[in-house]
Amino acid sequence: MMQLDGAGAGALVTILGIVLDQVSLADAEGYRTTWNVEHLLDLDTRFHAVWPELTGSWAGFPMGDVPADESRMFEMHIEDAELLLAGMAFTEMASAELPWFDMVQWTSDFVAEQLRGLWPDEVWRGRAGGR
Repeated sequence: MMQLDGAGAGALVTILGIVLDQVSLADAEGYRTTWNVEHLLDLDTRFHAVWPELTGSWAGFPMGDVPADESRMFEMHIEDAELLLAGMAFTEMASAELPWFDMVQWTSDFVAEQLRGLWPDEVWRGRAGGR
């Protein structure tokens, strides 16, 4: 379990939305992606269970009377973090030509540091096949 505020949850739901859009586009254009759609949908559902305000909001950020800095507990598995990190890498690559790329890159670096900090380096190395 981790503490996650509304702005953080909104940012991660936005990443999931971008990846799900890419999956839908791939399907419409007749090619396959390597994304695990069931995992994407499960993670999105779990975010929305904790943060129902994210449903129907613009760009995944909370609407209504809930302060963006209100923290709630969220169950994050290392597989979820890996999926989000891959989604951020995809988003970063897709944004390379945009004028706000520096902000995308800074945000990705910050979120990656936060997600990677949930587990010791040894765990990450072990999952990557490193020593």
